[in-house]
Amino acid sequence: MTEQIDAGKLNKAAQVLELRETAPGTWEWVPIRRIWASITFQSKTNLFSKVGIGARDAAIVVRRQELTLHNALRWGEQHLFLTSILPEGRLHWKVSAALVEIAQCQADMDEGGGARFPGVLTEKYMKFQQESPYSTNTITYVLVTPKAVALQRGGVVAVNGTDYAVQLAHVLDPYKNEYEICRTEDL
Repeated sequence: MTEQIDAGKLNKAAQVLELRETAPGTWEWVPIRRIWASITFQSKTNLFSKVGIGARDAAIVVRRQELTLHNALRWGEQHLFLTSILPEGRLHWKVSAALVEIAQCQADMDEGGGARFPGVLTEKYMKFQQESPYSTNTITYVLVTPKAVALQRGGVVAVNGTDYAVQLAHVLDPYKNEYEICRTEDL
């Protein structure tokens, strides 16, 4: 039998966030309610992306309520990307989340028209190619977006003001999309 959680341990005020279209073509994480949680940062890595590098893991306990992997949490200025929600006893959820930085993105969407949206940028790999007499560096990242964001493969996405080409799309996850994006720089 699972041990009950002491209500006094739920001592950190956080906000449940929901992705909403706040203006035509503008998507933002919007707070929908405040909750009390136990938040503990772990020494392990949370692999929030299937093709990118992970981020610091947070173990969170909250009272059972409407909460899905489409949501996110904000604790202070920290954004917590939810990766699993499991029952903890009769009254609580045990939530795993990645501590991530939100990037401001702008792109043309698959449905047509441009959009602004939040994303999470993580590293994939770097390639180095020696060309005589110049060197070029192809930088490849993974951009993780909420499921509502569908980017055009072969299109361009601006992440924090820097343009990247959208190379590959990984869209089978029901809660998020992942895009491999790259840019080439001369060294």
